[in-house]
Amino acid sequence: MASEGERRVALVVIHGIGKQAPLRTLGAFAQGVVRAAAQEAGGPVGTPVGTAVAAPRLLTERLGGRLRPAVRLERDGRGDLDVFEYHWAEHSVGRLGALEAFAWLLGVSVAGLDFRRQVPYLANGASPRRLAAALGTQLLQVIALAGGAAALFVAFLAVLGRADTVVAALRRAGRALPEPSIGEAALLLTLGCLVVTAVALGRDLLLSSLEAARVARRHGGRGAWAGMFGPASGGWRGPATAVAGGLVITAALVTLAARPLLGDYRAAAAALLAEPGIATAALALWVAAAARRYLLTHVADIALYVTSDRVSARARTRRAILDEGEALVRDLLAAGYGEVYLAGHSLGSVIALDILDRMARAPGAADDPVLRRVRGLLTFGSPLDKVAYFFRQRPEEGEAIRSQLISFLHGVRRRPGLRDYGPYLAAPYSLPFRDLRWWAVHAPGDVLSDRLEHYRVDVRVRLPVGNPLRAHQAYWSSDRFFRVALEWLDGEEPVLG
Repeated sequence: MASEGERRVALVVIHGIGKQAPLRTLGAFAQGVVRAAAQEAGGPVGTPVGTAVAAPRLLTERLGGRLRPAVRLERDGRGDLDVFEYHWAEHSVGRLGALEAFAWLLGVSVAGLDFRRQVPYLANGASPRRLAAALGTQLLQVIALAGGAAALFVAFLAVLGRADTVVAALRRAGRALPEPSIGEAALLLTLGCLVVTAVALGRDLLLSSLEAARVARRHGGRGAWAGMFGPASGGWRGPATAVAGGLVITAALVTLAARPLLGDYRAAAAALLAEPGIATAALALWVAAAARRYLLTHVADIALYVTSDRVSARARTRRAILDEGEALVRDLLAAGYGEVYLAGHSLGSVIALDILDRMARAPGAADDPVLRRVRGLLTFGSPLDKVAYFFRQRPEEGEAIRSQLISFLHGVRRRPGLRDYGPYLAAPYSLPFRDLRWWAVHAPGDVLSDRLEHYRVDVRVRLPVGNPLRAHQAYWSSDRFFRVALEWLDGEEPVLG
């Protein structure tokens, strides 16, 4: 526990897009901080030496009438750090269909080409050379968005255009199939069950082996901790091997017994694949199914949240997300935490900054001493520049007052645009969080995020990653990132620039 005089710190971690299980973000961030602190101290996890942390404590805090789970990290000489999670996904699940998300994606592609309104946003303090590069980059992003949307549309048309051909081919293949007897049907059913069981077991064993190896590498290699299930694996490895062997032998015997019937089915399948257009339709159907899944798990979250300045039926979802997020931060301040920090990944970083924007607009916020206890913002894999460019509404040429209102509503640490408001220039105003310590971590190859050039960020950290295809998720498995997070919390200089 923190002794008298030591600071009591709360950290709220906000997850990004995609399927997000409750407490996963909290657990991953807490584990990363524990691991980084132990490595920094040169001792094992659980040894409170220097900046190391003691064994994590699990607790709940009643905040705003709701129990919030947290992980307390007792850092020697640094006070208690209580890590909370803001799990906003419950507000967005099932709220938007794939077709709505696709239509939104098409609209975004067109909006990005509105350079007349976008250039003042990009041109703030930029030289002609840098402005040309910025415009070129944005144009490439628009082309990529439009190309992706067009590919989905073409796949959808391909499925529709060949629907009659596919149905007719399936009917012909069905008529060519032999009619199995009761015994043959039982053999096929048994074989199918065995194959599904073997595939499920094999997949589980492969994934658990890969995960154990990954965990061991992260904790020091051979002989290190290999995950939670290591102690139990010795007990079930022998029986599991026997069961797997029995499944293989049984499947082989059933396959031999059903061999003549399987040959007929194989011939019917070959004839079906030889039908003209079947392969193309199957590929298009696979693309459409994969696109639908991506639209529902990733694009839908963005579409629900970022339409902040426009008339939208989805405004309630965004308002609910921000209502709960702001209430959580204010409840932590009311609970007596001396310092409150926000950390957001991906869309979570946008939500974190919007929460601060909301709090900044409250009457008297600029001089509110309570808000000075909100001390830091850590964004990683943040798309804030893209959100500001593609999704914030741009006013018309003569809408000077409206333009300034939009900037005021999203003004925390935002660089002003290059605009002349003429006789409608508003009086200067002050916003809180001027002393907020904002660090932005960006991994090269993370195409969903940016360096946040259009915000007044205190420290920008470049995080090298090995695989650019997984760059957007690489922060969670990077010990370097969590060392940066510790330095940010402690007000130190970053080790990575």
